[in-house]
Amino acid sequence: MASASEAGSGWHHGAPFKYTEGMLGDDRACWHDCGVDLHFSTIVIGQKIIDGGTERKGVISASYDAQLYLDTEKLGWWKNGYALLRLEGKTNDDGVNLFTGALVPVNFDAAVPVPEGKDLEATEWWYSHVFLQGKLELLGGMWDIGRFYDLSPFSGPYHFRFLNAHMFFNSTLLPWAPYNRLGALALAKPNDCLTITTGVADPGSSAIEVDWFEDGDWDLLQEWRAIVQPFGKDHPTQLGVGAAYRKKNQPLLENPGQTRSSDWTLWGNFNQWLYKDPDNPTRSIGLFARVGHTDGKINNIKNHYSLGVTFEGIARTRQYDVFGIAGWYNKFSKDSFIAQKGNSSGIELFYNFRVTPWLQITPDLQYLIGPALDPDVNETFVVGTRFLFLL
Repeated sequence: MASASEAGSGWHHGAPFKYTEGMLGDDRACWHDCGVDLHFSTIVIGQKIIDGGTERKGVISASYDAQLYLDTEKLGWWKNGYALLRLEGKTNDDGVNLFTGALVPVNFDAAVPVPEGKDLEATEWWYSHVFLQGKLELLGGMWDIGRFYDLSPFSGPYHFRFLNAHMFFNSTLLPWAPYNRLGALALAKPNDCLTITTGVADPGSSAIEVDWFEDGDWDLLQEWRAIVQPFGKDHPTQLGVGAAYRKKNQPLLENPGQTRSSDWTLWGNFNQWLYKDPDNPTRSIGLFARVGHTDGKINNIKNHYSLGVTFEGIARTRQYDVFGIAGWYNKFSKDSFIAQKGNSSGIELFYNFRVTPWLQITPDLQYLIGPALDPDVNETFVVGTRFLFLL
């Protein structure tokens, strides 16, 4: 897997794994040199609610993810062009998420591309072109919001780190789901330390329905992301601040019969390398944190806070394993139907074993306090195991 110190978010321009991993590692490395990256993964997750929840139930879910990434220069076509086609599908709808009583899914993989869908969907298809010696990139098509915004090299991706959706995006961004967006992006990189990402997207389009802005609604997303080194080059700090604005008539939480034509959210993102082995980039310790704020008029979540730490390859005999622990807190809008709960919080622990280059196994524990959707549910304890297979 791509380590945090090697791959940054692990998402921009390709899959979250090295092209040499999987059953076809050697062949894939050859394809990569020719301008083609092909990744296929299958995730099987078994989770069981052993205490609390709306029902003590165990569910096994499975998903499959295929990504084809092209580098036009390596293919001999033209310089500075990149394209991605991604197909995703799954079984068992929303997994155990339906029975936890939680607003935010405990199994993010089972909630995408859409919670209730099982069909194979083209969830990403885009082309980008780089200008000005890498200082500007323009992209258009259907893209994953988590590939470009609110990035953390330590909390994601969900293939081999945390399972809970809190770890992959700021919870105040929940109304901006589904996670795939139809629109355009401009990524400006004036220097090696700063990236400015601006996107315009259609809130009415998703992987299962594309309306090409026919309703006249639009989203504007802006993020500034910087890498600074106050503690030296071996302990860099990644900082991000962003805002999302939606122009669309939506019902107010306090009175659903009334609507408002706009909504917004603000977020912040912090990532700190606490340790990085200069001789082995697979060994590191990273701290991450997120904060988010809305006015709570349309968004059920008014404030979000999360904090976590991950350890990669700390055991010298298990240099590709990853361990993580994280917690979160959501304050609900007083206008929301779940306001009687006031707030919700939780904690998650996982340990990812890399058994072979093509198989990873991850035991996972989650404890939810005040899950929110059911007033009779005060806590939920979920145990599970994820199996990741790489072709």
